[in-house]
Amino acid sequence: MGARRRARECALMTLYSMDVAGHWPDTALERFFTSFGDGEPLDPPPSYAPPEADAKAYRVTGADEEMKAYATLLVEGVGRHMEELDALIQGISRNWRMARMAVVDRNVLRLAAFELTHQQADVPRKVAINEAIEVAKRFGTSESGAFVNGILDRIGKKK
Repeated sequence: MGARRRARECALMTLYSMDVAGHWPDTALERFFTSFGDGEPLDPPPSYAPPEADAKAYRVTGADEEMKAYATLLVEGVGRHMEELDALIQGISRNWRMARMAVVDRNVLRLAAFELTHQQADVPRKVAINEAIEVAKRFGTSESGAFVNGILDRIGKKK
């Protein structure tokens, strides 16, 4: 698994904690990396991990600076542009208020919408959408991938 995919997954977990506990991005990031930055598995074994998965793939290490830097960029970016991102998602998601969306889906959408609107020079549209779908499938429900794809495809076409 690449550093950016792991960064997106760590960012999603951090955004989830922000959404549920109401933390600011800096507090949520500090708590996440303090709790999981010592090389311990994130959630042994993660419910989404195949039985034969390498346990090292589900660890966050302090030495993984590239992953940590990108996760931080994503969380801070989403935090800074939350109202704008939520308005964009709400405007496109027909019949789905943000509050009615599953917490995982809502935060995957925020992450990907941030990449689509503020990281276009660094992340191609297709990559942002495909990564979001894969992360949604791993952390969300069986319908999460299709739900996220439908909304992000429309956001991607607008940008």
